[in-house]
Amino acid sequence: MAHEITVPRLGWSMEEGTFLGWLKQEGDAVREGEPLFTLESEKAAQDVEATESGILRIAPDAPARGSTVLVGVRLGFLAAEGEEVSFATSDVVVVDEDTGDRIGDADATAPAPLPVSTPPPVQSHSAGTVTISPRAARAAAALGVDWRQLRGTGKTGRIRERDVLAAPRDSTPRATSALRETTPKPAEPAVAGRVIPISATRRTIARRMSAGAHEAAPVSITTRADASKLVAARERLKGAAASSGVPAPTFNDLIVKLTAAALQEHPMLMAQWREETIFIPDEINLAIGIDTDAGLLVAVLRNVPGLSVPEVASAARSLIEQARAGRLGAEQFQGGSFTVTNLGSIGIDAFTPIINLPQSAILGVGRITREPVVVGEKVVARDMIALSLTFDHRIIDGAPAARFLATLTKLLAEPGTLLD
Repeated sequence: MAHEITVPRLGWSMEEGTFLGWLKQEGDAVREGEPLFTLESEKAAQDVEATESGILRIAPDAPARGSTVLVGVRLGFLAAEGEEVSFATSDVVVVDEDTGDRIGDADATAPAPLPVSTPPPVQSHSAGTVTISPRAARAAAALGVDWRQLRGTGKTGRIRERDVLAAPRDSTPRATSALRETTPKPAEPAVAGRVIPISATRRTIARRMSAGAHEAAPVSITTRADASKLVAARERLKGAAASSGVPAPTFNDLIVKLTAAALQEHPMLMAQWREETIFIPDEINLAIGIDTDAGLLVAVLRNVPGLSVPEVASAARSLIEQARAGRLGAEQFQGGSFTVTNLGSIGIDAFTPIINLPQSAILGVGRITREPVVVGEKVVARDMIALSLTFDHRIIDGAPAARFLATLTKLLAEPGTLLD
């Protein structure tokens, strides 16, 4: 029996991706485990392997390279030699969010209920207020069903995907044409220029940055720290690395290590808003901002207090190399409890970073500059660095945030044995 090929979920939050092309041709023999096609998820492009062996049969309506595809959409089949396959049925596929199993198709009349989240209510064309799950809304759009006319079977009358799939289709042309008539076309550019398609990565960055600015209650505080001993420590570590033949840690590696130590004293800076509760993770997993051709990626260094400085440097370098090659896995973006983003290496003195939800705080690091500083009755040269902390005021008040920044400033000035 032919095995259906669908768009997989590459990360727990993935709802759609960008199809980057087939790695096999129509009619090719494919072995289980061979790369079959490339899919760009939220922040990484990954080769998707075949889960069965067979002859590749690509659907006539399979997406073109660069198309946005929903999780669960059928791409084709892996069939036995000489086996006939049919592409007649709809390609709207229901996938269980917890297991990833396919549980029905557009012809199903009663698929199992799915866990759903409720978006803001939408006023019905009839009476009262009607809500619909995101998965049901996507199915309605794909099938041309006007869900506002449906009666939901979910809690409080919420429309579930099973309600959409069971709806009559005779209103499809009417619903589709109404959608086309009421959706305004984007304005054409007034001047000559070039158009850059919005990638899945850029859409994710836009969504998360907008959420960090508008869903949270962001407040930023800044300070300057004496980084003279940080500079001396790096020179010492560079010398040791050169003699042992290993790469030297960067300033950011050292700052990440000191930030983890400060978070041990101020764990509330890692708290997360959970609507009914505030969650504080046990592990100090620091996310680092990485500049790539695809955009800003934020990958996670796990259990930083348990790592030595060389281990932090090695892990960070590996994440950066994988990110720029587009080879980070979905798990490498997850589980961060605090973010450090550094623009000092490209000459920025100070900036205001945006919170990376569900985290509640992010540290922006500027460049290190040699400056005259008054110490006692003397003016002496010191290496100074600017720090900007943006935090979610729903969870963290100004005084605790300031105390964390004061602790980090003290550690930068007097790192002690933390960087040995």
